[in-house]
Amino acid sequence: MGYVRTAGMSTAARRARRRAALVIASLLVGLLLIFALALASVQGWISLPGSGGGGDEEVASATVAPPPLQASDVSVNVFNATDTAGLASRAGDALRARGFLVDGVANDPEGADVPGVAIIRHGAEGAAAAQVLADALPDGVELVPVTSESDTVDLVLGDQWQDLPAADDSAQTEEG
Repeated sequence: MGYVRTAGMSTAARRARRRAALVIASLLVGLLLIFALALASVQGWISLPGSGGGGDEEVASATVAPPPLQASDVSVNVFNATDTAGLASRAGDALRARGFLVDGVANDPEGADVPGVAIIRHGAEGAAAAQVLADALPDGVELVPVTSESDTVDLVLGDQWQDLPAADDSAQTEEG
């Protein structure tokens, strides 16, 4: 008998088992390394060569800011909260002459008491439009955020409202 059996298993079988365990362990370590590398890349901890992704600075500079709103982009409802008849109609005509889109002209449906010049009610979608409108109106106009899903803004005229000058008059005063 030229060979010796130890523990009931041949040397070749033990080598085969050891080799299989080593291959499986190597595959698991490789998969774990690939997973860790992918996670680090997705989280931005590292950037892989040739990925072309760059950092957050490149992404931030690539986003394009929307162009600023013009008067022609702003939809306005003009409401009269005073006892003066025709005030909202005259204000609506003056805003149309300045390029605003006037959707409606009426008495204030909420019956607000506006002791100042005017208020501009706007929702989250209409915040930029409300600022454009406020810039075109005299001082003393107050912005009032409300819960609205619309981008249309409401101009509510108050007790101290004075008719706006004609559109060409206001352009001359801004130039001169």
